[in-house]
Amino acid sequence: MALPGEPDETVPGTWGVQWPGGDGEVGRILGRAPGTVTRTFHLFDGILPAPGRLIAMNDSVFPRNPLVGLGLSYRTVDYRGPLGSYPAWLVPGRRDVWAITVHGNDLSRLDCMKVVPALHSAGLPVMMITYRNDPGAPPAPNGLMEYGLTEWQDLQAAVRYALAHGAHRVVLVGYSMGGGIVASFLERSPLARDVAGAILDAPMLDFSRTVDLGASEQRLPLVGLPLPQSLTDVAKWMATLRYGVDWGGMDYLAGVARLRTLGTPILLFQGLKDGTVPPQTSAALARALPRQVTYLTFAGADHLQEWNLDPARYDAAVAAFLARTVG
Repeated sequence: MALPGEPDETVPGTWGVQWPGGDGEVGRILGRAPGTVTRTFHLFDGILPAPGRLIAMNDSVFPRNPLVGLGLSYRTVDYRGPLGSYPAWLVPGRRDVWAITVHGNDLSRLDCMKVVPALHSAGLPVMMITYRNDPGAPPAPNGLMEYGLTEWQDLQAAVRYALAHGAHRVVLVGYSMGGGIVASFLERSPLARDVAGAILDAPMLDFSRTVDLGASEQRLPLVGLPLPQSLTDVAKWMATLRYGVDWGGMDYLAGVARLRTLGTPILLFQGLKDGTVPPQTSAALARALPRQVTYLTFAGADHLQEWNLDPARYDAAVAAFLARTVG
């Protein structure tokens, strides 16, 4: 039995499961009966839960670190950035093209592990980074998350580290807000020309429209009606006055001219049931850059659940993209 708010145990695909004392993975559905679903199961570590125990299901799947979750050796490295020293996990590889993964808001490096096997199979060393306000990383001077507006500088420091330690080029992988950080880096960094390709999973490409989507899911107390756009607009205006939120600076669709000039190939994943990031923003990027963007949609996927619903399709797309971009 899954906890409320977690993925439904009857949904096809691959999901992580966690309970006090262990971590595992459930996969293919083998059979159904009234009140029962039988699935494949893999124990990562710990002991099996007792029958009837509540478990938590998640879409990040792989626990702890690359060794426990994936069976891949890794080491922790530190790279110097604009605010100090940032920790990262480095999974070694044989190529001189490195992959750098960037997690999203309220997520961690563990949420990037789903793509690591495909990157590792292609021979790429994988650097799984942290950025400002992450545990172990320096705090932002204002204490705020700025959705790529400043965090791109931390990614730039990671790219510098990779280039100084054997990388000839890099592939950037961004999840949710991490996709916004990658887009901001490509639009602003002088190192953007060292990027062989970018893989974006449900990227936050326009913070304003992302806030609008979140507000549209809310209901007014008592009456239960949707929150009016006018109230959202007032809240955004107040955020600008109080916190100096730069809504225009966090609209990365406005920078497509720079992306077009760079010509960076982009593999773009988007779940069409995404309730966090508007799928329309991913579609807009694909329309704006048809020669650069390979756009894959997943009809039943909520936010960052594309891999979970169809790991084979997802991994095959990553492998084909890497074959085209880095050989």
